[in-house]
Amino acid sequence: MRIHKIIIAVSICFVAVRSMAQSEQPVKYRKFSLYAGAGPSYFINNLITFKNDVNSFNYAFSFRAMWEPQHSFVSLGIETGYYRLYTVNSTVNTNGGTYNATVKNYAVPIQLCVSMKFSKNVYANWSMGQSFLTSKVSAPGSTNNFNSSAVSLSDLSATIGYRFIQKERISYAAELKGFYSAAYDNTTISLLFIVGFKL
Repeated sequence: MRIHKIIIAVSICFVAVRSMAQSEQPVKYRKFSLYAGAGPSYFINNLITFKNDVNSFNYAFSFRAMWEPQHSFVSLGIETGYYRLYTVNSTVNTNGGTYNATVKNYAVPIQLCVSMKFSKNVYANWSMGQSFLTSKVSAPGSTNNFNSSAVSLSDLSATIGYRFIQKERISYAAELKGFYSAAYDNTTISLLFIVGFKL
């Protein structure tokens, strides 16, 4: 009878020690993360030509890859995306003809990004770099090509974000992002919904 009690006591101690050893195992820290999101955007209308025909409400996509060192509130990375700046629906008179034209103007930035955490949930990003700007014009019936493209070398964006769900590898956040392109003095404000994934 006494031997049975000793065996039971030793078994309980073994299970308890084993459980403590498992619970104290460190969680692997993942220093690289990917973030992708989309949402509506608003273009601050600074056009002179076709000013009254501008549709300022559009959309934006954002993607960034970040290096997030452990025990640091600052992280670095690269940010890109697709920002539909504005669209215009108007009438164009050219070569003696009148055509209904649609203009779509968008930017694809490639920028260095610095992110700073103010708390577990609140953070801010600052990005600088270049953007590829494209204007596409559709004028059915016209043989002229009005499309154009340019590179803007000194663009920037600023973001304030809030993570409302944060798990071991996945997070969800909402960001208010301002984007400025220096080439044509274009500015947009976007509300993006972001999904993050730690590699």
